[in-house]
Amino acid sequence: MPLVEQDEAALAADQPLDPTERSRERTLCDDMTLNLKSRSEQRRKRLRRRRQAVVGLVALCLAAIFASGLLWMHYSNNQANALSKRLASKQPTGSVATTATAGASTETTGLPTPVVASFKGVPLHLSVRLHDLTEVGFHPASNPYAMVLDTTLISANASTVRASHTTGRDKNKQPEGPDAALIGDYIQMWRTDTGSIPGRTSIDEGAKAGSVTYAPITGKITAVREYNYENGCKDYEVHMSFEATSLARYEVVMIHEENVKVKVGDAVTAGVTPIAQVRDLTPFLVNQLGEYTGEAGNHAHVQINDLKAPSYSERQKYRESHNYYID
Repeated sequence: MPLVEQDEAALAADQPLDPTERSRERTLCDDMTLNLKSRSEQRRKRLRRRRQAVVGLVALCLAAIFASGLLWMHYSNNQANALSKRLASKQPTGSVATTATAGASTETTGLPTPVVASFKGVPLHLSVRLHDLTEVGFHPASNPYAMVLDTTLISANASTVRASHTTGRDKNKQPEGPDAALIGDYIQMWRTDTGSIPGRTSIDEGAKAGSVTYAPITGKITAVREYNYENGCKDYEVHMSFEATSLARYEVVMIHEENVKVKVGDAVTAGVTPIAQVRDLTPFLVNQLGEYTGEAGNHAHVQINDLKAPSYSERQKYRESHNYYID
């Protein structure tokens, strides 16, 4: 190339671009920048849509699980209600269906339970079935208004029974009949906090927790009360009046009961009408009867109170003022 032409080319290379060329260059850069921003925004939108889809899917799954749970609960409740109705239809009129502990009798038919004691010539039937009975113990009641009970049972040697864990009662030899007396021996148990109260003013009729209990006498239910027993134990007591008007001043009381099946005003038949179930006291105290039976010693407690005894009204006032009763 001639020297002149080389100088002109060098000058041309050093000259600024034409405005049109500069505009084209800026437009291309702007397009590239916009394209980058657009692609970034599209990427963010895609991520947002994915997150929204995932959140929606999770919410849908949770809703499906919740709906399934509601349907299962509804189904289970229906099944439970149907089962309760079937069980209730098998119970005697006026009773409440309950579940007894395995091995405990739920018998509600047949002959009355045997006679375990009497009061003023009126028999007191065993409040548990012979099948469920462990041992019978008499002891002083905790209050002086409890009445002395008669029995045809023989007082056993307490030391011998404690060592052998049985009085040797042969249940297979028990006579049958509506007024048959319970055979065998009883255990005389003592309390240290009752002073001069006679020793046969209450009965502990041993049976496994959950065993059905029965009315000791023929009469009517006069009260069902939940109360504070000992060491935080909530217990039930069931009161009933005698059928004979000559015994109107007396009442029979059963305690250590749960799942009560009767209500005030119900008529009951001695040794036949289910009352409740034997309560498990072992989480709260040591049952004295267990010393003689070698097992838990749970039992139904039965006693007869003199409603007109001054000590009775005094005790009731004391209990009510000290929140003894729960309802």
